[in-house]
Amino acid sequence: MKLSIAILSSILLACSVTVANPVLTSSTTSTATTTSSAYPSATETSGPDLTKLFDPYSVYMSDCYPIDFDGITLIESLAKGVRRLERLLQDTNEKKTEIKDQVEVVSKLKEKFDHLKSDPSSSKSEIIKLKSTLVGSIGIFKSLKRQMKELIKEYSHTNQQNAKTRTMLGDYFTKHHPIGSTNSDGTINAKSYPGFKKCFDHFYYRLPQ
Repeated sequence: MKLSIAILSSILLACSVTVANPVLTSSTTSTATTTSSAYPSATETSGPDLTKLFDPYSVYMSDCYPIDFDGITLIESLAKGVRRLERLLQDTNEKKTEIKDQVEVVSKLKEKFDHLKSDPSSSKSEIIKLKSTLVGSIGIFKSLKRQMKELIKEYSHTNQQNAKTRTMLGDYFTKHHPIGSTNSDGTINAKSYPGFKKCFDHFYYRLPQ
C-alpha cells in the first residue's frame, strides 16, 4: 500500500501541467535571422507555387488579413498545437483519476488477501483465486502507469513544439509588422499585430475538441 501511494504521488506530481496561452515570443537579434530561414516564403521553395493554391487574402481567409502565407501557416500550426495540448491535458487528468481508483482497488484486494492468508479457516482455492485477482489488478495498474508516461512524454513534446512555433511567429511579426509593443517579460503583445487573434481563432475553433 505504501509503495502504491508513493508511485501515485510521483505520477500526480509529474502530471501537474497547464496549457500555455498562444503568447508570442521573439528570439534575440542574433537568432532571428536563423529562425526566419526555417519558414521560407512559398516563392523561394521548389515545386508548385503554393500562393496560387492557397490565397491568404481570399474571402475564406479574410480573418487573417493582412498576414501573408508564411504567417498564416505558422498561426495554423500554433492553433493545432494548442488544441492538441488541451486534449492531452484532459487525457492526462482522466488517466490520473483512473490510476487513483486502481490504487484503491489494489489496496483493498491486498488487504483482503493478507487477511485471508492469516485466517486458518481459509481454503487454498480461495487464496489462489484472490491472488489471481490481485495480480490482475496490479497488472492493470502498471498498464495505466505506462499509458500515463506516454501521455506526459507526448505533452512535453507538443509543448516544446508550440514554444518553437511561438518564437518563430514572434520573429515573423517583428520582421513583417515591426510596429508593436512588448510585454514586461519580453514576449510580444500579439494584440498589437493586425489579424493575429482573429486568424488564430479561425483555426482554433474549427478543430475538434
